[in-house]
Amino acid sequence: MLLRISKLFLFCFLIILFNKNLIAEDIISVDSGGKVIHWTLEKIPNIAHNIIDANKDSYWSSGKAVFPQVVTFSMPTNKRFEGFSVTAKNAGNPLNWAKNIRISSADPFPHMGGWVELVEIELPADGLQQIIKIEPARGRYFRLEIFSTHGSSPTEVSISNFSVYDTMEKK
Repeated sequence: MLLRISKLFLFCFLIILFNKNLIAEDIISVDSGGKVIHWTLEKIPNIAHNIIDANKDSYWSSGKAVFPQVVTFSMPTNKRFEGFSVTAKNAGNPLNWAKNIRISSADPFPHMGGWVELVEIELPADGLQQIIKIEPARGRYFRLEIFSTHGSSPTEVSISNFSVYDTMEKK
């Protein structure tokens, strides 16, 4: 009986230990060493850096309605990833929130070509977080391209947050 209880505790301990690996880490965030290395346009104080900072109230805006808008990010090293989240909703005009986007990845250097398109999606009109799961891949650079907004006559383009996750919990 004591052996059964010991095995049960060991089993529970292992589940707790390995479940920690299921918690997704945002590997492109500033806190993880991510950087914004290129952007088409930005309007101060809503700079491109705001897309990957920890402040949920900050956002990026282009200042002009020019398409496509492109923001390129880098991580310190090539890493494995399997998902993204994108949030368009911000304090700006909802007609300017990003709508049609494409996410691509490259390694070793973005200027050498080699961009691989990972996903092209339409963000919801309510601007809420969109979670995107993909097959596991590796990369160091990410390119977020925005092709349209939710308004027919936008004055600029804006987006609140972009995250890249090392692991995604399967539903």
